Amino acid sequence: MNFDNLYGPIPKVETHNTVRAFKEKDGRYRLIGSQCADCGQIWFPRRFICPKCHGQNLQPYACAQGGEIVVSWVDNMGFPTIGYEDIDDRLIAMIRLDDGIHIIAEIAECKRVLPKGTRVQLVIRQQKRDDTGNLVYGYKFKISE
Repeated sequence: MNFDNLYGPIPKVETHNTVRAFKEKDGRYRLIGSQCADCGQIWFPRRFICPKCHGQNLQPYACAQGGEIVVSWVDNMGFPTIGYEDIDDRLIAMIRLDDGIHIIAEIAECKRVLPKGTRVQLVIRQQKRDDTGNLVYGYKFKISE
């Protein structure tokens, strides 16, 4: 029996878009942003139009792989977030990369609040599970040795 005729098509709540994931892989795994060839301003995530001078001549820019913590806090919402069920508390930090870009990211392998100025470096780690059960990887930072 064909249930499409009886109930109509059954939509999925959310699907994993492999084309979008492929296009965003440079930003997710290598911290590739944009640099405006007209004014020299750098941006992360990548942009197609420069918000400063409105130029459209942007080139790929490899952001710095290390930086220092500006502020950090423990993210504890009191209930498991979708996709993060196996993670209790996460340490989140605003990081100033060595090239001046500010980024908010999770600090891996650490559960305590870190003081301002602590040096960190980029690592690729498992972030969560998507709605299909697949693992999602992305950038995090860890304390430099």
